[in-house]
Amino acid sequence: MPNDILVNGVAKHEWLSRVSLPGLRVNLDSLHEVECLLTAGLLKGWHVGLRFQLSLEHDPDEPSYSTQFGLSIDEATEAVKVLRQAGIPVEAIHFHLRSNIEGPEVYQQAISEVAEFCRIVDLQPKYLDVGGGLPARGEISRSVESRPEFHLGEYARVILDAKRQIPSLEECWAENGRFLTSDSGILVVKVLDIKHRRAQRFVICDGGRTNHAIISDWERHTITTYPTREFTSTILTTVCGPTCMAFDRLDRILLPSNLRIGDYLLWHNAGAYHIPWETRFSHGLSAVLWSDDEDSISVVREPEDFTDWWTAWSVSDG
Repeated sequence: MPNDILVNGVAKHEWLSRVSLPGLRVNLDSLHEVECLLTAGLLKGWHVGLRFQLSLEHDPDEPSYSTQFGLSIDEATEAVKVLRQAGIPVEAIHFHLRSNIEGPEVYQQAISEVAEFCRIVDLQPKYLDVGGGLPARGEISRSVESRPEFHLGEYARVILDAKRQIPSLEECWAENGRFLTSDSGILVVKVLDIKHRRAQRFVICDGGRTNHAIISDWERHTITTYPTREFTSTILTTVCGPTCMAFDRLDRILLPSNLRIGDYLLWHNAGAYHIPWETRFSHGLSAVLWSDDEDSISVVREPEDFTDWWTAWSVSDG
């Protein structure tokens, strides 16, 4: 909804405590946020929800650890108590587990966990927000070698079953924008140099993880070549970006042995969370192209040259 804001972090709750926006929908992320916004007297006019930290949520880099988001069950219990004492109903429950959920049964377990909490504290939310996480085609988590097909029909049945588990629900919300937009963009990088090191090859490109595709740290995307190179003969290849960090690599995969300097590599599924994160660190901003159909391509933004890049960092004498 247009007026929804997820309060998540100190900067946001400090900003929100200084404004008056009647009717705002806010999912609170911590007990500290509850305290600050109650003290500011803002929650009285808002539609309040709670974001949960569920047992299935984990750090994508280190799955044995949780993330920093949401309230634990104990914290959520205290938050409900504090809000009730202030006469403020909890209208919504929100969770977001992670990207690339393995199957609908993960959502089912999460909803069951929320439903059990609602029964214990006698909470009757109107809205359940199950976050995003539906896997996009052509993406796979680095923590698994393969992934079974995600059945959307079973996912729909799980979502519909939420009403049975939490009878007070009027609506169920989902945040699967990435699932819809991921394959709408491609990151195109040019091979600038090639180095051979023992049993593998390094290709140095004009774009990479640090500047354009940080999410490549925890998931793999399809990479193809232009001009098309056959994969009949391949070499283990590390695809590197232009910055001064070993971390700056898109992937380490088998690529055609006849790849050449000047070729282009196409990193697919860059339509969400990738190019929008780019920075000027060690490199200018990339060109952005747009196509409404296969016969037309227009330049939305020209690539920065060295003068553009330098001007962004230099200080004028005037």
